[in-house]
Amino acid sequence: MKKLLSLISLILCCAVLFTACTKGGGGTGKQDFVVPDDLLTEAEYRAEIDALLQQENFSKADAAYLAKIDNLSQRLQDMIRYNTEIPECTGTTYYVSNNGNDDNDGKSPKTAWATLEKVNKYNFQKGDMVLFERGSVWRGYLFARSNMTYAAYGEGHKPKILASLDGKTYGEWKPTDKVNVWVLDKKFSTKDIGSIVFNSYDADATYAVKVQKESDLDTNLEFLYKGSVYTDGAKDFKLYLVCKEGNPAEVFDSIEISLFQNNIQESPKMQNILFKNLELLFGTSPYSGNNGNNIRFSYCVMGWHGGHISEVGGPRMCGGVGAIGDGDNITTDNCYIYQQFDSGVTPQVGWDSGVVFENIVTYNCLFDAVEWTLEYWNGDDSSTDNCFKGLYFGYNMCLRGGYGFGDKAGSSAYIKSWGYENTCYDSIIESNVFDRAMSHSLEVTAYEQSASGKKLNLDYAPVFRNNIYIQVENKRFATLQKQEYRYTKTDLEKIQALGFDKGAIYMFAEKTAQQ
Repeated sequence: MKKLLSLISLILCCAVLFTACTKGGGGTGKQDFVVPDDLLTEAEYRAEIDALLQQENFSKADAAYLAKIDNLSQRLQDMIRYNTEIPECTGTTYYVSNNGNDDNDGKSPKTAWATLEKVNKYNFQKGDMVLFERGSVWRGYLFARSNMTYAAYGEGHKPKILASLDGKTYGEWKPTDKVNVWVLDKKFSTKDIGSIVFNSYDADATYAVKVQKESDLDTNLEFLYKGSVYTDGAKDFKLYLVCKEGNPAEVFDSIEISLFQNNIQESPKMQNILFKNLELLFGTSPYSGNNGNNIRFSYCVMGWHGGHISEVGGPRMCGGVGAIGDGDNITTDNCYIYQQFDSGVTPQVGWDSGVVFENIVTYNCLFDAVEWTLEYWNGDDSSTDNCFKGLYFGYNMCLRGGYGFGDKAGSSAYIKSWGYENTCYDSIIESNVFDRAMSHSLEVTAYEQSASGKKLNLDYAPVFRNNIYIQVENKRFATLQKQEYRYTKTDLEKIQALGFDKGAIYMFAEKTAQQ
């Protein structure tokens, strides 16, 4: 069944009815750079979260309380966006700028390099650091090396790496024989296109919905890519878009076309890498992980990743910071992650035995309009050894789960473990704000594993404590150990009786037009 959305109204309604989180929304950097005079410190931010917990349980989330959530989420975004710290470097520091030249030595701002290609091919040494100039924008990907730091220097907004093509300049939009359908008259080399995002740096950013068949291409802002997974005819590797207002290049200020490509690429088993103060937008995901260890994203902004998965399979475009296959010591802190088609943070494996994820840590992050904020699963039915150790998710603000670009009605969840073993040791999910989700807020399954087999046992789930939940009464809320609970006082008291999430605050919000 074809998914029909009123796209612009969806985004605008979210901005009005939920915490909009749209200030300086990314894209090509047209915003003014004005640092707020009341930036939070990390300690002050955590104190604000603790203050939100001082609320009568099962009370109404009134306008005043929701205004506090709105205000704190904006201040957290500001704290992330306007951080200017430069990490220490034990090796040589190299500089990259849109005003640079690849013939330079790259060792000072005045002799900066210009391109990602130069960075990707250079033979760095252990301890080296690459600094990208603030306000600069690159299209393509960064090839990350072990034992290095990638960060920002200068003044202005974080440097941007876009895994997308500029839909206003890449080829020419031409009308087709079908009314209101335009074709970008230039071939693509990418396997798939995940999304088309319009006016991505404005509060009215919106996106096109992908269809798989030419016969489905009839609703405004639907698109079709006749690439390698096209299901209904000749593969001409061209892009088709319904735009009833006229030529897309004239209608929109910006058009970003997401490619089948990550912002950051790496060889397997990369380790000891810090990414700080970078803005990673569009494409498949910011970083998917490949058995890497000791990887950290700090004060980064990530948005508009993934895309609508083909109904017949093919390339999967997801999103989020991944630890795929295996990985230890993966940290995501003080990051703003928004409009993710799939996950926000995701350690996952399903094809190996004896995999232990250790110290997957996420804290002080703002998640907005993400399908599965923390998606963790580690399931090999033939193994009793797969598990998580030291999984931590704390002091994050999680808003509009499953709304926006990640809309897959019925399956969204802030915490999503699927139905796999997911045995967890020394793992904690604490002091987070979970403000309204389209579907579930929680889906947690945990098994006790032994040589004789496995059995459901909530003691082997992460310890939930002191989290704040805001939801409309009677909506779906949680699936715990495959038992579903709705957001009613009766069901929430049943959850409390299980000993789940001690110290939690459950608050009831008014139903909105979207719900």
